[in-house]
Amino acid sequence: MSLRALPLALLLAATALVGAPARAQEAGGPPTETLAELADLLGRAHAIRSACNGDADQTWRNYMFNMLAIEAPAGSPRKSALTGAFNRGFREQAARSGKCTPESQREEAQIAARGRALAETVAASYLH
Repeated sequence: MSLRALPLALLLAATALVGAPARAQEAGGPPTETLAELADLLGRAHAIRSACNGDADQTWRNYMFNMLAIEAPAGSPRKSALTGAFNRGFREQAARSGKCTPESQREEAQIAARGRALAETVAASYLH
């Protein structure tokens, strides 16, 4: 799977969320556990990308900020849970693979595949 697939899936999820019906918003949207898992994966991918491309590459962190803006706006109880999951994923991944290797790049692709599936789940929760 291409690493470009997750950003596309997240963009599609964000697009679906912007047009989500009010009743889906009132129902609370996707479960916090699903969003926390996605946040954790974004943190892990960010750690690998930072190791491989340097701290200037903010690709995955920017996707996290976009997700927070949609799923955990200011004052939302989800914000701290999602931010914590992202930071935990980043720290754990950075501790496991602090440098860029072919294996870490393969792992980023696996993380992206799982993240894509979760992003599709999040988007689908607003479409039904």
